[in-house]
Amino acid sequence: MLRTRLFASTALATFALVGTQPVFAAEKLSLKVGGYMEQFFGYTNQNKEDEGSDFSGFDVKSDTEIFFRGSTTLDNGIEFGVNVQLEGNSSSDAIDESYMIVKGAFGELNIGSENSAMYKLHIAPRNFGFGMNSGDNVEWLNFDSVGGNTGVFRGPFGSTFLEPGRVNDANRITYYTPRFGFGGTKIQLGGSFVPDSQEDSNAIVNHDSDLNNGVTGGAQLRGKYGDFELFASAGLGVMQSGDQSDDADPTAYNLGLKFRYKGWEAGASYGEALDDQSIGDSTGLMLGVSYVAPKGPWSLSLSGFLADRDGDPDARNGGSGPREANYDTVQLEGAYALGPGVSFVGTLGYAELRDQTNQSPTNEAVYAVSQLRLSF
Repeated sequence: MLRTRLFASTALATFALVGTQPVFAAEKLSLKVGGYMEQFFGYTNQNKEDEGSDFSGFDVKSDTEIFFRGSTTLDNGIEFGVNVQLEGNSSSDAIDESYMIVKGAFGELNIGSENSAMYKLHIAPRNFGFGMNSGDNVEWLNFDSVGGNTGVFRGPFGSTFLEPGRVNDANRITYYTPRFGFGGTKIQLGGSFVPDSQEDSNAIVNHDSDLNNGVTGGAQLRGKYGDFELFASAGLGVMQSGDQSDDADPTAYNLGLKFRYKGWEAGASYGEALDDQSIGDSTGLMLGVSYVAPKGPWSLSLSGFLADRDGDPDARNGGSGPREANYDTVQLEGAYALGPGVSFVGTLGYAELRDQTNQSPTNEAVYAVSQLRLSF
């Protein structure tokens, strides 16, 4: 109840600022179109896990999103905006995220389907190819040998960008403070209230059985001291299990730290999930170093990701579902800017999955992937 009152009070206070006097915008909100298209061509060579399975070979993959964005500013200085993201390659979730933005001297509110503060404020090492810190490796490595890829997306088994209970893009209210600090050091705080775990749904939630009333928070620090830059973050979140459930409340936290100096960057990020109802406890660690030529088109990165997953208790005893497993991967990537909004990336990678229940042999993959990205 306290969580609900806190975020309701924040929202009401913000809208009270708008409603104190009649205000008008200079013009009606209009939308602009942006986004990106990525096309991948690659080869992967991985172990054959059992008879009738062969996942090695060439493949073409695609990732496209179209953004519809727009905003208008009222005479009192408060800005209202929208962000709707259309998936260009999807068999289920046609609209990825859709939310409203309210900005002013008080900070920023996001209302709708979007990731939470602990996700958005998280700091992690950069890489230039497909998202090795967002679970995209499942497109080049088969996870059947460990009972599936549960926990890879929004969970530490494939990413340090986390949500408690892996609740992704559910409707929520998020508040971000203005950046504050002293000298070259600036800090931003954020908090989210997540009423339920349902993505793309306005259905009524059963508080006796469903995840509900979640809260996440994050803090981000950015410092610039001459040519040296520092980035750090910390996030924590929890979803409440159903009132009649015996399950513990799923909890997650993440930490990030990286340094940048004249194009060079090195950093690490860590994530941990506790009491996840599908995967138990899990951890993920990303390490990376990269270089972006200050006056040239070249960029390079070397990154590694190490993860552990406890898995479902039934799966550990021979049943179906995600098993206890380790997942390690390393990638070397080179990017070249061909022109404004046009870039080419080459990736060499190695990944390994180990089933700690000894039900399946270790699965290894070596892959080489080329990527052409158009931003618009």
